[in-house]
Amino acid sequence: LLLCGCIGSAAATEQIPDTVFMGGQRHVMHAEPFGMLLDQPEHWQTFRKLLDAGAGRCSANWRGYRGDWEITDDRLYLKRLVSNACAESPPEIDLQDYFPGQQPPIPAEWFTGVLVVPQGEPGGNDHMGYSTQYPHYLLLDIRAGQVVAQKKLDHAQFQAWREAQRKASVPAQ
Repeated sequence: LLLCGCIGSAAATEQIPDTVFMGGQRHVMHAEPFGMLLDQPEHWQTFRKLLDAGAGRCSANWRGYRGDWEITDDRLYLKRLVSNACAESPPEIDLQDYFPGQQPPIPAEWFTGVLVVPQGEPGGNDHMGYSTQYPHYLLLDIRAGQVVAQKKLDHAQFQAWREAQRKASVPAQ
């Protein structure tokens, strides 16, 4: 989520977002719940092997993957991961490497944070990070994979919320 608000002003490519299926519709998502797992050394090493084996990245997918998620019964689930999301037919990542013995959809019990789900027709962007502007944003507060609260904001309210998050994450001097 901090990636949303902490990207500098250098020229770059807008990133391919994860997706979330909810309420009968597929939406882009300006959050990366799988990234929290990659903070664990064993998961990072598994992922590095995938990249080293030639999974590839492109300027629109620096993280090397895209996740497809769903919200069902107020729970977040991982449906699939693909590597090299820029490819016309991106290869699926074997979720057994991260969740042995589980079949998708995988309950995202490891994730606690806020999912930002843009809504409405996309507007202008700065061609970096997740810069495309939308008229509304649905913020889903997730605790251990469970949706505990949600809030809908217009663009101006979202900008104010994002700025408050940015300020709250800066350590006191």
